[in-house]
Parts: sequence; structure tokens; C-alpha cells
Amino acid sequence: MPDLAAMFAQLAQDPYPLYDMLRSKNRVLWMDDGERWLVTGHQEALEILRHDRFSSDRTRWDNYQPPTGYDRGAGMFTMDPPDHTRLRSLVQRAFTARVVERLRPRVEELVDGLLTEAEARGEIDLMADFAGPLPAIVLAELLGIPAEGQESFREWATTMIAAIDPVSHSVSAERAELGRQADTQLSGYLGEIIEKRRAAPREDLISALVAAEETGDRLTSDELLDMCILLTVAGLETTVNLIGNGTNALLDHPHQLDRLRAEPGLITSAVEELARFDAPIQLSGRVPLEDVEIGGQTLRKGQMVGIVLGAANRDERAFADPHRLDLGRTPNNHLAFGRGIHFCLGAPLARVEGEIAISALVRRFPALRRAGDPQRRNNPHVRGFVSLPVALG
Repeated sequence: MPDLAAMFAQLAQDPYPLYDMLRSKNRVLWMDDGERWLVTGHQEALEILRHDRFSSDRTRWDNYQPPTGYDRGAGMFTMDPPDHTRLRSLVQRAFTARVVERLRPRVEELVDGLLTEAEARGEIDLMADFAGPLPAIVLAELLGIPAEGQESFREWATTMIAAIDPVSHSVSAERAELGRQADTQLSGYLGEIIEKRRAAPREDLISALVAAEETGDRLTSDELLDMCILLTVAGLETTVNLIGNGTNALLDHPHQLDRLRAEPGLITSAVEELARFDAPIQLSGRVPLEDVEIGGQTLRKGQMVGIVLGAANRDERAFADPHRLDLGRTPNNHLAFGRGIHFCLGAPLARVEGEIAISALVRRFPALRRAGDPQRRNNPHVRGFVSLPVALG
């Protein structure tokens, strides 16, 4: 059994052989080093995510210690009912499938513009030039960030994201300090916009949240600011890495890439399969509020439970030939966006952006290929790339 530090190092590169090894020992496995459970089975993970006696509040862990580095916190995403229910109900209406579909023409316009610029250069870094800017612009416009502030908005958000590692807390002191500085700058900037929307509301998400607060839904000023920041971080992470990981998987599986070009109608199921195959978010945490038996193991009140979403998505009991990329896979009951009351709020938007971005990329560039060595992020919680160089023609 690898120690936890060695395991985290392997997770950042290719976690799936390790996941298989852990699952072969037990789908619910106690790790002495780290003093936590790891859940790698699909059925067991699903049961915990849906269970009302597991808390998302990591401070309920008996061995909890506040992180020594930068820690933005996760607000609503680590809350339990009733606080979670109240906050989520205020914002989830902005991310329904119907609302997101109205954004489709704008997303298509942005994708076309970014790919036209990329085509002129011939070679790009997919992360810096396409997968990163697209969701940042969409989210900024959704919130109501003016065009002149969107570049700073993206820089602050990505700097904060790079400094967040809620699992291993392995971020360097320098990166943690940069995260704190970006947090301060973004908080100040969003605070100013919130005050402007109080005085003169517009048709944007910040105005809608301000209105909800003022009509008695008890959203405090601090909650409003935290909500905007957390939506920024979560919204960027999921979509950026869905596009990056998905494109990388297609380049690794040229037959499936050719299949998507020949059958463009597969794009909806393709995005679901790409999310399953290499999920943007690999780990999630819960703490039992009482002793609960899962997978033949008794998970004690106050213990930490790590739900390995990436492992659950490769469980052979849930998926036929789970290590095979199959863009037409059905059914596909993956957990890439979580499940239960904390199901990813931005999943409808991530799916639409992923469909449009990947579809346009493979259609416009039939000679799409790698142009250098990809660089993975060193973060076992979030799976993605720092850099993914590609040639377009």
C-alpha cells in the first residue's frame, strides 16, 4: 500500500492504475496514513453522495486542522441543510438547462471567434488560448463583469484556483501568497460591482442575487460576495478541465476522434463519456454524522471519507470495459459532476460549453494533433492541464 504522499504524487499524473489497485483491495478502504477512508467503488460512492447522514462540512472531521496556507474555503459547497438549501435555491435558477440553452448562441459566437484567432496562428496552447478563455468570458458576462474588467477577472480567478488544494494542502508558500493576493483583489472588485448593482440593477446574475437578498431571502452581503467568488472558481474549474481533458482523451484515441467527426450527432453522449473517462474533479469529501455501514465497512462518526470520483467512474461493476473510451456509451451513470444535494450547480453550463467547444474544434481542424508535451497540474483534487500544445493544421 503506498503512503499518502506518494499516492498524491501519482494521482496528479496517471491515477487510474492506482485506483484499480485500491479498488481491488476493497471498494471502501481505510488509509492509516492520513487517517481517512477512500471510497473507490461506484455503488458505494453513489450511496454516500446521496446519504443524508454524511456532512460536506470538513470541520466536522475529528482530526480537522485549519490549512496553514491559503484557504479560500468553499462556502455553500461545504454547507449542510438548511443553510445549503437556502443558498442553493437563490442561485440555482440561473443555471437551469432552460436558462443555459439561451446562452448557446453567445457560446457559439465566442467559440468561433477564439478558433478563428487560433487558426491564424496554426499552433496554440489549448488551455491558455481556448479552454481557459471561453468559460471565463461566459461566466464574466453571466455575472455582469464589464468587458474592460474581464482580463483581470480571469487572471485573479485562475491565480486563486492554482493556490487551492483542499485535499493534500501541498501548495507552495509562494503560490499560497499569490492566491491570497488574488482573492483580495477579486473580492474588492466584485464588492464594487455588487454595490453598483444595488444602485442600478441590470440583467445579470449579480443583480438577481442582490434582488433576492433585498426581497427577504436573507442572503447577507458576505454570503453574496462569497457566492460570486465560489461560482467563479467552481464554474471555471469544471469547464476548463472538461474541454482540456476531453480533447486530450480524443487525441489519445484517434479512432474515437474520427468517429466523432463522422457522427457529429454523438457530441452529447461524447461529452458525458469524456467527463466519465477523465473527470475534472477527482475527489470529494464527506464526514459521517453518525456511524454508517457502507460496503461492509463501518464508517464512524467524525471520520474523513474521501470519495474518489475518478475511480468510481472506472468501476467495472458499473461500466462495461471501463478503461475503454466509447463516445456512444449508454447508459452512462458517471459521477463526474457529483450527485445528491451537492450535484455540480454549473453542470448544465459546462455540458453546453463542452459540446460546442469540442465539436467545433474537431470539425474545423481535421489535422488536430499535439505540438509538444502536455503539462499536467500537480493537484490530485482537480485533474487538468497547465499546458496542452496543439497544432491545428
